[in-house]
Amino acid sequence: MTESIEELELKKGRLVAEISEVERELANRRGIPLTTKALKDSRAYAFDAYSPISERLEGCVNSLARYGFCVVDNVIPRDQICDLKQEAEKAEKLVEKNSRQVVNGLKEGKSLDELAKTPGIELRPVRRVGYSPKIVNDIVWLPKYAKFLAHPSITSIARAVLDDHLKIAQLHLRHIAAASEDGDPGGFFGMGRSDLRDWHTDWPHDLMSYGAGNPQTNVGSVRQPFPDVTLGLTMIWFLTDVDEDSGATYVVPGSHRDLRNPRGPNDGMSVTSPVSGDMQVTAKAGSVFIQDSRLWHASPMHNTGQKRIAVVNRWSPWWIAVDDYAPGGVVNTVCRPLSQGEYDALPEDLKPMMRHLCPTEKDTLQQLALDKAEAAKKQAFWGFDLLDSHPEKVASANKHIEVKIRAD
Repeated sequence: MTESIEELELKKGRLVAEISEVERELANRRGIPLTTKALKDSRAYAFDAYSPISERLEGCVNSLARYGFCVVDNVIPRDQICDLKQEAEKAEKLVEKNSRQVVNGLKEGKSLDELAKTPGIELRPVRRVGYSPKIVNDIVWLPKYAKFLAHPSITSIARAVLDDHLKIAQLHLRHIAAASEDGDPGGFFGMGRSDLRDWHTDWPHDLMSYGAGNPQTNVGSVRQPFPDVTLGLTMIWFLTDVDEDSGATYVVPGSHRDLRNPRGPNDGMSVTSPVSGDMQVTAKAGSVFIQDSRLWHASPMHNTGQKRIAVVNRWSPWWIAVDDYAPGGVVNTVCRPLSQGEYDALPEDLKPMMRHLCPTEKDTLQQLALDKAEAAKKQAFWGFDLLDSHPEKVASANKHIEVKIRAD
């Protein structure tokens, strides 16, 4: 090449732009929506839980990579939704009562250890040595829902995107109030304005980390700019239908791969203002909305329809630290613990993903991760076996392997 560095830089820019145009044209010809309107109209992010597994898995993985989210419809059978909805509404009252008693007790000067011994207050020991007990995991109030949490249509997606060994790092109710009898609209935070948002990304990509500058309540987060890899999946299990008028989550498709962040100190964004291209994700009761934790999203501030009933959980690979680094994080939902008896009562297929929440239960790697480690061992031993069986081939056995140093 005889071009100068400046000419090569210009050429590179033209080629990058051309490749981008070709990729968009390929997507267009394949019928892949690349605009918010097309995505909303087609609902191309949604797949049925009982469609062929290869179609569902590939579709959800691709949707998560391209848009940052997907929906799996019909995970919970229609004839069981009513029971789970009633269970969740009852649990909401129990969770609120328990949290209120803990907070009030602390205001009265009692310690968490003292409150843990108080009848009617549900606190549990945590795994981290020297840390105070914490509010019990919401799953104890949701035994019917627990039977669906490890649904194979959901765990297969999580394993494909995250890792073979999974942890459910957070689980909590997330209901959104309906309009009141006097006509005032409901909504998250009770703001009641359809033009408001609360843009954020979820833990472990929550830059405020629940505690901002307070070491007692900050649980830690991935620093900006986020690496281009999925480190967490947030799932919302809808027990009511959600649409633009009744609790549908706002998202900005593709924002999970944008280096900016709504709460980024140097990104100049208003978390309460709409973003061009945002949309609400609609789904029927029994569906599960799954999003990359880097995706910009917001709970609706305005709800004129029915109350939204939902359960939220956040899934992580085993190598993400899900220990609670906030010794004063009394009410945050990170790794809310379970007693041994509560853990033992979980469905068998759910136990491996919640084992880390029970301090008296030894947490070991899950079988799929062990199987792959065993396969790696066999491959390693093959090289040594080759040395014994065909020493003359060892020097040339990797002739087909070449690694080129990347120029970018």
